[in-house]
Amino acid sequence: MYSGSKMNTITTEEEKKIFQFLKSHGCCLRCCFRFIGYRAPKYYFNPFEFAVQLSYANTKDETSLEAPCIICLGVLQDKAQENIVTKIAKKVNEENYDCTTFTCALTVPVSVKLREYILYAYMSKEETLDKSALSTLKTKLQNVKDIWKSFMIPKLEEIMCKRADLSTPSPFLIEVFLTYADNETIFKELMNKYKGGNNKQKKRKCSDNTFSRKDIETMLNEMTDEQLMQQFTISQIVPETFVHIDNISCSHNSIFIGGRYSKLSRKLSQTPWFINGEKKVETSVQDLLCNPIAEIVKAESIKFLSSGREDVDVRNIHDGRPFAVELLNPRMTNITSELLTYLMDNINQSTKQVQITSNLKILSRLDLKKLKEGENVKTKFYRALCICRNVNGDLPRLEHLNNLKNIKIIQKTPLRVLHRRPLSPRTRVIYEMRARWAKPHELKALHTAAESTDVFFILDVKTQAGTYVKEFVHGDFGRTNPSLCNFINAEVDIVALDVTGINLIWP
Repeated sequence: MYSGSKMNTITTEEEKKIFQFLKSHGCCLRCCFRFIGYRAPKYYFNPFEFAVQLSYANTKDETSLEAPCIICLGVLQDKAQENIVTKIAKKVNEENYDCTTFTCALTVPVSVKLREYILYAYMSKEETLDKSALSTLKTKLQNVKDIWKSFMIPKLEEIMCKRADLSTPSPFLIEVFLTYADNETIFKELMNKYKGGNNKQKKRKCSDNTFSRKDIETMLNEMTDEQLMQQFTISQIVPETFVHIDNISCSHNSIFIGGRYSKLSRKLSQTPWFINGEKKVETSVQDLLCNPIAEIVKAESIKFLSSGREDVDVRNIHDGRPFAVELLNPRMTNITSELLTYLMDNINQSTKQVQITSNLKILSRLDLKKLKEGENVKTKFYRALCICRNVNGDLPRLEHLNNLKNIKIIQKTPLRVLHRRPLSPRTRVIYEMRARWAKPHELKALHTAAESTDVFFILDVKTQAGTYVKEFVHGDFGRTNPSLCNFINAEVDIVALDVTGINLIWP
């Protein structure tokens, strides 16, 4: 029994007794060391050597280390882990990741925590530890995952020729999932008792032999040592087999590449366009920009991000629209400026429908935030080819439009997008306009034989982001008010629209 000033300390002699208790009940040496709080990695590289040096074991004990540990089930035993380094290296090699650093995560059977507490309960009883001393011992317990990493990570570094980055951490993650064949079975009755209650859904979970780490922690907080010992004897939880590898998965954080693009086609959607499972256009801006990049860097998938979007029949010219592509789980991660230049040239040579108009750049999270914020704060410039309808007599005057500034308009959700957007009026600002009658060469590409060329005019307009320019021109049956029709007192329609500028510093 601990008492007085020694109550919160564990002496060397007492450590030895605890060590012997654990070892005699089937704990591996690494679990013995972590239970008494040894932190230095040297104790875990060769635990038998240090156990002998500290007189915690003798040379005759070495053959007794071949059975599965009663607590970690082999997670910390060389016999169970002897092939895992090779398997991890093989998996990483097969996936062909070029990242020079890595972070390793380990998932162990959920019952390891419960096994620890069962041993604590019997240790407290057999070694006559009081609650304060037991609490002190529990605070010294080293996490099974941390100990596994202390002696496995150096082996992984050597065989994979990659450096473990434990502080940043590395964007390349290796996840190792260890399972135990009968992990939950021996605890099923206990979990049913403390977790089932009257909740049928929970009972069904228990009957399927599944429970979570949170369930274990909740139950352990509610149970006493006496209840644990009533439920289990140490002999009942002695494992017959070692843990095995359920899965090894590799993943790399997303890489973001951005720039600006111009869209030169009036028959091109921004993203793949499907209606009832049928593809409405052959390709898209997303396909033409992102697929070549994803193919080169061997990304698992992509997400296309842009500062706003243009309609299928709207071009985006001059400096173009800011965009970013998220490359999910890329294998090639060493993306140089030379590679970015190659990607830009390759895309621009492969299509005339879309062109990258700025140098590509690797983006940060801050860059992406600017892209998103730009959707709401930027100003945009448009050029619209408009037509005056039902003109009988004099054409409307356009000059006064050039003097209008900062006009507030209210737009209800346009009829053309009402099927996919909620009905909600919003206020937008038309900052300024310039209007002039169209010149003959500007109408050559139009099939206007039935129309007088005199009724066409060019409107350049600077607007707040989010303005429906088509609806501002024709009014959308009065759903945009005021509209251009109101300002020139004539029926106006839009023939063609171009985005000519997006006022956002990017990339």
